[in-house]
Amino acid sequence: MESSAPPQPPDGYLPVARWRLGDFFLAFIAGLAASIAVTVVAMVLGSDPFDPIPFALIFLAQAAASFAVIVGRSRSRGSGSLALDTGLVLRGRDWWGVFAGMGLQIAIALVTFPLIDVLFPEGPPEQGVSEITSGSDTLVEMLLIVGAVVVVAPVLEEVLFRGLLLSYLRRRMGPWPSVLISAGAFAMVHLLDPNAIAVVPGLFILGIVLAWVALRRGELSMSIFIHSGINLLAAISLLFGDEILRWSESQLDQIEGLIRLLPLG
Repeated sequence: MESSAPPQPPDGYLPVARWRLGDFFLAFIAGLAASIAVTVVAMVLGSDPFDPIPFALIFLAQAAASFAVIVGRSRSRGSGSLALDTGLVLRGRDWWGVFAGMGLQIAIALVTFPLIDVLFPEGPPEQGVSEITSGSDTLVEMLLIVGAVVVVAPVLEEVLFRGLLLSYLRRRMGPWPSVLISAGAFAMVHLLDPNAIAVVPGLFILGIVLAWVALRRGELSMSIFIHSGINLLAAISLLFGDEILRWSESQLDQIEGLIRLLPLG
């Protein structure tokens, strides 16, 4: 005998689980508490929490605590499957979303640059994660930072802000109000680092795009790949920005030298 299908929200996003706002806050606060606890431990042991390796461990602890809450609440709110209850799936065919995310990152930077230039004429403040990433020197440090920023962060943030919060909002209001509110929450939570204020407009736009994609897909696969691409481009620019700049300048010098050798007509 076949069981009846679980109730669906108006647009099919998301199946099974009926999340509450408290679930989102509980998962978020659990992650925040875990990161603070590991930060304190690192400082007691004499480690700088802003060094790449302690930072990666702190972020992994945050993700583990948040997911522990999400998994537990998933069993009471839905099926106990993160794929069904939060849309957490990864499909190989969505690989191109990484490159779409890189392009989106560039587009957002171009769109928000005039505003940032007006608000911060001397340059925007440097975010803590930017300082940590650019300070990575060894291969191990780089791999840990890339793993945290490009893999763990997109999965965790998509599950929290699209899998839980957007799902909760969408069951109670229309698609665009739920998209805008979830995008606003996604942008504003980054102000836990006050220096992130300059990127809030860009994060709001990003949140809109990711929420819209999640609603259209009914799952988080493409949103995660796009989010990973955005973070990957940022990580590459921070880790290898100086090398890329020097290489570009050398290429321009070579091109200029070749032009000078061309015969004039």
